Amino acid sequence: MFKYLGSVKLTIVLLILIVAASIVGTLVPQNLSAEQYNAKYGDVRYNFMKNLQLLDVYHSYWFTALLTIFCVNLCVCSVQSFGPLMKSLQRSSATAGRVDLQELPFYRKIKLSASAKAAGSEETIQKIEGNLARNLYRLKFADTERGICYFERGKLGRLGPLITHASIVIIVLAAIFVAVLGFKDYINIPVDATMDIPNTDFQIRVDDFRIELYPESNTPKDFISVLTVIDNDVPKLTKAIEVNHPLEYKGVKFFQSSYGLMPGGGTNAIEVEISKAIPDNPDGEVIGKFKVKTDEMFQVPESQLKIKLIALMPDFVIDSSGQVHTRSMNMNNPAALLELYEGDELKDKSWSFLRFPEFPHQKQSDYLMKFVSVDEGPKKYYTGLQISYDPGISFIWFGCLIMVIGMFLSFYLQFKRVWVRLSSDSLEMGGRSYKNKVSFEKEFARLNTLLGEDAENI
Repeated sequence: MFKYLGSVKLTIVLLILIVAASIVGTLVPQNLSAEQYNAKYGDVRYNFMKNLQLLDVYHSYWFTALLTIFCVNLCVCSVQSFGPLMKSLQRSSATAGRVDLQELPFYRKIKLSASAKAAGSEETIQKIEGNLARNLYRLKFADTERGICYFERGKLGRLGPLITHASIVIIVLAAIFVAVLGFKDYINIPVDATMDIPNTDFQIRVDDFRIELYPESNTPKDFISVLTVIDNDVPKLTKAIEVNHPLEYKGVKFFQSSYGLMPGGGTNAIEVEISKAIPDNPDGEVIGKFKVKTDEMFQVPESQLKIKLIALMPDFVIDSSGQVHTRSMNMNNPAALLELYEGDELKDKSWSFLRFPEFPHQKQSDYLMKFVSVDEGPKKYYTGLQISYDPGISFIWFGCLIMVIGMFLSFYLQFKRVWVRLSSDSLEMGGRSYKNKVSFEKEFARLNTLLGEDAENI
């Protein structure tokens, strides 16, 4: 079982499954409402995907299980490779005094000049050590009696893969921790209102909301909410937040996401102009202008006419399915659905647009209704807050830092070993590199030239 958990084949299978799950999580919209999923996929497919937890892949039990098994696999692989690696490093120290340099992958023998022979082995070894030190090699073993020296470079590079494995385990475990204990939510809070925050034991109060518009435009430049955190009925923290400048309390972050007008915030009364059609006069004869409230039957004075405001859409739009709704509570495109009665008989029912009074509609009676103004009254805004709690996010960043260190050690620190042996008339040099042997071959030739010239000059 232990051997199977450390299998590279299992690693490949797990990576394929994790990538496939991530693709599903990208293609299938995540964390929408039940109504949105029903409209998009239908009831049958929605229930099927819900049962398989495809609508929240990254928090599903099976995705968490995949990540957990992947962590175990990496840990077992690391444990299996740790023993041989330590033995290899110990063996390298034990073989530092080797004399069979000819058996090494890289070997060269250099003849010493008469002056070099006269200088003595100890002085020669010191100069060789200086030359190799300039190439970042450290002397690890020296036997002046036998004239043997052993140098190493980049020994920490052997630990690079283990450190990289450890970083992946840290990141995955932190991601599982975030998936299990973390949460994201979205709430709308009216100004001056206090609301309990889901999954926490404190509240948020909106003290103020401000909008900055671009000059001569209704386009918002910035919108700011002033929030107060209330914990155990005691105000703990007050901060003005805006986009990309959140408030954080007990690890929970509050981001400014949106805003809007509260329904019924003074927008339930409009002014309607009633005209009687006259031949050859498109404007007709104006009977009068009257204020009408939602769902109230207004009796036109001194007539049998009655007006009823069925609906008021502050930002009128028709969606792809032909349904009428409002995009926001802002008065961007006000429209009123009006009914006109003469006595108890319905004479006309049509939409009238404040900004487009001449917008054509089917004429159903001798009277024309025109939406001329809206009583907005005092505006009461709500602020849209995105709530995020990601415990363990600091461990993810720590794991990323460890990964960078591990990859640097793996790719930029190569473990290289060089032996030098002095005899009475020659200098022998042998070397070994555990990866990128082509690069080491060029470096070994350069070191040989350096030591050869030095030997001749001693």
